[in-house]
Amino acid sequence: MIGDAEIKEMQEHISAMEHELTAKKKALREAKYAGLRAAMQARKEADEAVRQELKELGITTSSFSFPLDLHWKF
Repeated sequence: MIGDAEIKEMQEHISAMEHELTAKKKALREAKYAGLRAAMQARKEADEAVRQELKELGITTSSFSFPLDLHWKF
């Protein structure tokens, strides 16, 4: 029969394995979405560069980053 000490040791081992699994899942999730995060950061920087360029050209933008005073010609 399994003694109390063995049960406690098994519980501690299970707890340690659960913590290790959680850490590995977090690392996997971070690695999985690293490319997406980098692309989103690049887009954010590009959007800021476009906003700055429009500002320097004297074109005002709405909160949706769409020029309000641009005259479209078709």
